[in-house]
Amino acid sequence: MNWNIEIGKQISMTIPVVVMVLMIIKSRKIGRENLFFIVGYGLLSIIDIFCYFYFKATNQSTEMFYVIGFLVIAFFLYLLYYYRLLYLPVLKKIQFILLILFVINIVVMFCIKDDLLHHFSFNILYTDILLLMFSIILFLYQTFNSDKILDLNNYFPFWVSVALLILFIGSIPIFYFRTTVSEHIYFFILFMLNIISNGILLLGLLLNKQDKPR
Repeated sequence: MNWNIEIGKQISMTIPVVVMVLMIIKSRKIGRENLFFIVGYGLLSIIDIFCYFYFKATNQSTEMFYVIGFLVIAFFLYLLYYYRLLYLPVLKKIQFILLILFVINIVVMFCIKDDLLHHFSFNILYTDILLLMFSIILFLYQTFNSDKILDLNNYFPFWVSVALLILFIGSIPIFYFRTTVSEHIYFFILFMLNIISNGILLLGLLLNKQDKPR
């Protein structure tokens, strides 16, 4: 596969910045309910950019930043985001249990793995993704059984959920087979998933209706 990995990484870092700017511009319209997602998404964007230039400058490992920022903080913010979105009592309780399971998993993994900060754990990542997928399923169940279904184009959390589903479900196979595929294929698939996921977020932001002038 003849393509430039470095250019792909740079594009993958640039697009989230555009999405972040648009989310900030439209933050009042898309609502405070999306705050935890915006913060988590922004954190991941900053980590990607920082780690890219940090590694270029020092040639030192950046796994500690991804372990803390990605596996711990960002996923916790995403799970908390869905906890805030859920309002049906039973679903909210289930989501609270998922949050507890997330915390327990992180604590246990840090206790049994001394080098966790210096070694990115795909086992934690798979567990994080599984918990997030359950959270999205709960949210979609609530959404499709409410009047929100009549105006999905204007409901940004729906677009967020679709984007996250595509990104993380699509990532699982390539993460699992990461040691058996070439570096070019590995980064190309991640690049395409990033483009599609961010494209969905952009579409959701652009379809979000503006307030009518009074």
